[in-house]
Amino acid sequence: GGNRKCSTKFWDDGDDFCLFEEPRLESRSNAPVRRGGQTKQRPEVRMPLQTIHMTSENQRRVKELLQELQGQELAPESEVAGSGEDDDEPDYLDDKQCWSTDQEVSDLIPRLSAEPAEHRIVESEVSSFAVHKLSRYGFDSERCRTVLRSCNGNIGASLEYLLLQCFTERYGEKMQVSATAAEASQEECLEQRQEEAFALRSIYGEKFVERIQNRVWTFGLKLEYLANRLSKSKQESGCTRNTANQTSKEICKFYLQGGCRFGSKCRFGHELPPNHPLKSARNSVDDAHLRHNSDGPIYELEVRFPEENKYPLQAPLVAFYSTNENLPLACRLHIAEFLFGKALIAAESNEPVVYTLVTCLEDESEISELLKNTHHKYSAPPMSLLATPSVKLQTERTSGSNGMSKVTVHSLSQASTVSEPQEEEVAEEEDEPEQVVVENDSYVNLKKKLSKKYDAQAKSLYNENVKICTQFRLKKSSRHFQSMLYERQKLPAWQERETILDLLESHQVLVVSGMTGCGKTTQIPQFILDASLQGSPSRVANIVCTQPRRISAISVAERVAKERTERVGLTVGYQIRLESVKSSATRLLYCTTGVLLRRLEGDLTLHGITHVIVDEVHERTEESDFLLLVLKDIMVQRPDLRIILMSATLNAELFSQYFHSCPIINIPGRTFPVDQFFLEDVIAMTRYVLEDSSPYRRKTKQEDKHNGRHKRTAFEEVEEDLRRAGMLEGTDTVVRDSDPDQKLTLKQLLTRYKGVNKTVLKTMSVMDLDKVNLELIEALLEWIVAGRHSYPPGAVLIFLPGLAEIKMLYEQLQSNALFNNRHSKRCVVYPLHSSLSSEEQQSVFLRPPAGVIKIIISTNIAETSVTIDDVVYVIDSGKMKEKRYDPSKGMESLEDTFVSKANALQRKGRAGRVASGICFHLFSSHHYNHQLIKQQLPEIQRVPLEQLCLRIKILEMFSAQSLHSVLSRLIEPPRTESLSASKLRLQDLGALTPDEKLTPLGYHLASLPVDVRIGKLMLFGTIFRCLDPALTIAASLAFKSPFVS
Repeated sequence: GGNRKCSTKFWDDGDDFCLFEEPRLESRSNAPVRRGGQTKQRPEVRMPLQTIHMTSENQRRVKELLQELQGQELAPESEVAGSGEDDDEPDYLDDKQCWSTDQEVSDLIPRLSAEPAEHRIVESEVSSFAVHKLSRYGFDSERCRTVLRSCNGNIGASLEYLLLQCFTERYGEKMQVSATAAEASQEECLEQRQEEAFALRSIYGEKFVERIQNRVWTFGLKLEYLANRLSKSKQESGCTRNTANQTSKEICKFYLQGGCRFGSKCRFGHELPPNHPLKSARNSVDDAHLRHNSDGPIYELEVRFPEENKYPLQAPLVAFYSTNENLPLACRLHIAEFLFGKALIAAESNEPVVYTLVTCLEDESEISELLKNTHHKYSAPPMSLLATPSVKLQTERTSGSNGMSKVTVHSLSQASTVSEPQEEEVAEEEDEPEQVVVENDSYVNLKKKLSKKYDAQAKSLYNENVKICTQFRLKKSSRHFQSMLYERQKLPAWQERETILDLLESHQVLVVSGMTGCGKTTQIPQFILDASLQGSPSRVANIVCTQPRRISAISVAERVAKERTERVGLTVGYQIRLESVKSSATRLLYCTTGVLLRRLEGDLTLHGITHVIVDEVHERTEESDFLLLVLKDIMVQRPDLRIILMSATLNAELFSQYFHSCPIINIPGRTFPVDQFFLEDVIAMTRYVLEDSSPYRRKTKQEDKHNGRHKRTAFEEVEEDLRRAGMLEGTDTVVRDSDPDQKLTLKQLLTRYKGVNKTVLKTMSVMDLDKVNLELIEALLEWIVAGRHSYPPGAVLIFLPGLAEIKMLYEQLQSNALFNNRHSKRCVVYPLHSSLSSEEQQSVFLRPPAGVIKIIISTNIAETSVTIDDVVYVIDSGKMKEKRYDPSKGMESLEDTFVSKANALQRKGRAGRVASGICFHLFSSHHYNHQLIKQQLPEIQRVPLEQLCLRIKILEMFSAQSLHSVLSRLIEPPRTESLSASKLRLQDLGALTPDEKLTPLGYHLASLPVDVRIGKLMLFGTIFRCLDPALTIAASLAFKSPFVS
């Protein structure tokens, strides 16, 4: 019955067929029926077979349809047999169809059953559908037919065999499996493959199909540039042929009336001219059911992973499939070979490549070059086609030289007959794709299992190290390298080279304190690398240097690569979020602190890393403090690991004590003298006068009476009332150092700043000193650009708190005729902040033309690590944004705060890199000496700890320990109250259990670089399909309310 359909290997009725089954010629009506132990013969019912007669035009159309469906031309014999029917057609048929009862046709079945069995098997041995499908990958149909016979009609196995044969001939030894892939486990590779499939599905959506789980991936592509290019060439050649045919024959009058019974034998033409009225009428016939689906992709990238393939440690098989008949077969194979070459290169560095392959296909320039070669050995018939012997293709699953499934052809006895086909159905991969099984493991759990992703195998590393050492010895004698070495030796860090190397031999941790410009960031990693390259290849250093910001990692890597006379990505590389420039030869990697922490989630002991350099540790970010804790634990397991901490301030003793009193090296800075000016000096230089309607004007006491009286203490209010009554007249001149300038009157300012012009102090007395005065910055820029001073020309670097202030100043300068370059180009203005792309950030390093002043408006991103060589002038607004806990929202937010003295010195140091510089601080000298703190409070002591708690629990080394025991080992632990509040908030969110175990929600929140509440909001927005409004709310919650000043 019908309920057995597709449930077993047997069919339920006779309406189905198999491509490799013997035809069922016996009639089911003649089968005996056994009932009650007796055999009953059913009465034989014979019905006359009806024959349909068609005109030659209809026959031609049916042939074209069958050719399109079968994918190949009809056999010549069938065409000859059919051509004679035109002469026997009766006159009354014309364009009609009639049925006739021909008793002779009933003898067809006995004639067919009388044919020898072996002839029928040979005809049905290879499916025309299978041959046509394989040929769309670019292979010749004869080659496809031969391999299909050998593979018993299995399309998947045949395709892999043809691709292996083609790629082996092109790449040869490059396809050999590396030692890393040979020793890796298959389960680990499958987990990485599943992780990549998850990511690709999220990127490409329905375009990505996992046709067979962990075996076959396909990408449907609409390469419009390729379709347009091929259609143009096709139309040009088609127009030429049509013009020649139309001019050679007259149009048949019977054809114009609706049909000619002579068909192709007619001596008149059966093609309408383009402008004929019947042309448009016939074209309007709805034949959409006969055409290909124009909405579907006509190009397909197919990535196959044969059994035992260890992708991404080994290249997968790559095929390019197309239904576009205008694309030559040879070009499809050239594209597949090109993509397979990319896969081989990626396999050397053990990195996923599928996304890169799709990107390469979308690159018009590279693919257009491949289309020029329209010949390929495997798209043409073989040189000699011998009589097809009986062959059996046996797939040997071995771990041979190429590591893929080897296909060995064993010749059997060449008998004249072919064995009967088996009764069982042959399963084909391509006919019905397997259903993709959904794993129970989540993406986060899959990621946690990658504990050996970064394992380094000794043999492959040694061979690579030999090449690097050889290239370094050859490079040392080059003139360019020697000139760069001469410049490097001028830096103060070079004088401490031998001392640093000697201390690293005897100590596991070293602290380097160097002033701005000493060269510690660029030179110390090179000292270590150069010393190792001069020794044995087995002891070449592998260095990771962390930077607090993305632009720092990129700019320093490019500078070091330039000093080593090579391009970035070879020996020196960088890795930041969403961008990586490195290779298997990279031995010095600059990365952000977050990238290294993410790596520790899968590689707990940093296998293969010999040196970890933590730069700018004085910034005391949450990530850097936590990284120091992790490294301190790894030191016990890795005695061979060397750790270097580099600080630009003088608080190195704190880090030395944290790492058991490790040695400290102090390197003096190489900076030119920098003149330092404060707010009172800037107002005097620019002669700035504050207007009454200025938004930067201080609120008057009458306004404070209603708006700010409640902010003062009771003592301050009584003191203010007495002063107004005249009873404290003598106290106006008494000024304490702890009193900020913002609260002083003009008389008090005159007392504090003796010798300063009274006009300047009048302006200061009415200014709101808590705001960043953009009008004053604009006036100062006009003073610099106008050149009313004796300082040398150079770039101007302006430090502002955040993105909002940068945009406001940028727009303000564009409305100033001196800076907008409408009449003459005198200035070029660049913003610099973390929201810019890497390319936009790199533009600040470009040198402007002669006579043009470069103005850079930056956040504190340019305060450390990033060195802009041509900066002479620095304008310090004195403000920065810090992460702080906002009790009104119960989460962290960015707030404006004053910089510390250490920050102010760092900003001042940016001005004296190439020549004598000048620094303008937009706060008073008294504020600098008495109000600014020496160092910023460590971030871990002023932000909520939810994100850090999740990061601790996701690391396996800390997962079994309590949060208090882990955080108490930090260099400066946070308060116990702060930790308890964070644990309670995580439990309320459902990210942490009472016994401090991560929930599934906690795993996901740990992977999001946002506050945990915002992260949960984003996850809920994804689950409930309202992501856009959820992201809008999340973005507004991440910043301070615009309605509160």
